[in-house]
Amino acid sequence: MNGAKTWKFLLCLGFWATAPMFFPLGCGANASTEALNIHVMYPFGGLGDRSFADTVYAGIVKAGTEVNLSEDQAVPSDIDNAREIFRAWTSTPAKGPELIILVGFTYAQLITESSCDFLGRDVVLLDASVPSCPHLAYHIYRTFSPSFLAGVAAMQVSQRHAAAVIGGMSIATVNEFVRGFKAGVEYAGGTVTTVEYLSETEDGFTDPEKAAEVATRLYESADVIFPVAGGSGQGVFEAAEAADDRYVIGVDSDQAWMGRGIVIGSVVKRLDSSVVESVREVDSGKFQPGGHILGMADNGVDFLVNDVFADRVGNAVEGARESALTAGVADLQENP
Repeated sequence: MNGAKTWKFLLCLGFWATAPMFFPLGCGANASTEALNIHVMYPFGGLGDRSFADTVYAGIVKAGTEVNLSEDQAVPSDIDNAREIFRAWTSTPAKGPELIILVGFTYAQLITESSCDFLGRDVVLLDASVPSCPHLAYHIYRTFSPSFLAGVAAMQVSQRHAAAVIGGMSIATVNEFVRGFKAGVEYAGGTVTTVEYLSETEDGFTDPEKAAEVATRLYESADVIFPVAGGSGQGVFEAAEAADDRYVIGVDSDQAWMGRGIVIGSVVKRLDSSVVESVREVDSGKFQPGGHILGMADNGVDFLVNDVFADRVGNAVEGARESALTAGVADLQENP
């Protein structure tokens, strides 16, 4: 996928992604039925981040096993290109059930600029909130509580009781991870030595080389790094692999497979489930607009322990769950 290019294909034609968690797209519905047309706009970095965008793709794959889908995918080169693509998708009246999925906070402005006029289409915005519109749903993932548990788990492994955070950029969704992780580390008697952001723009989510450099430096004083940085996080995994007794927390998807001996666990957002449910709703004519706030209590997010570390961190994580939920409620009141 590149820049301004969009393309349309039936999910049953097949597409291989980079992560082994994915498999060829298939047609689960009767191919003779009329396809539900969906449009997916991925973040600028596209697929292959093994994290945020790839989790959405996994949801498309699963939805395609249940519903006959025809899909446009787009990876804009920048916000102007995204605006052009979105206008093209919404320029004529929909001829039947149609769903647009916008992935990430960057695309919230496309909604506000459109004046809610989607010409009969349903729209889902993932991981950002926008003013209410008919035929629009947005999904927010409250990550404070699972990040709290990640901090607790990190301190069960860290010999120096010290961790650090690398963020892609300083935005609300990233900073909620950061607050939760710091609270969990401190709850477990440790310290977050540094919180460092890679960029002031979205480039911070697609720069694994810079992340590797920063991680190598931060590992001098911290045993565990929490990389809330999308595809850049792959550089942190590389730095952890290259060092002795250095560890990492996975983000957005279960990333234990990326380093069985270094990934303590992962804070997951179930974006894939949001995609599947949205497709089901549109296909059945029961689309639910409005805000969908998804937390750990309702399985919208969670902290998944890597089974390699289960004996070392499992009891502490489970013992801290109630505290993590309570702290998450308090954080939501302070940071709605």
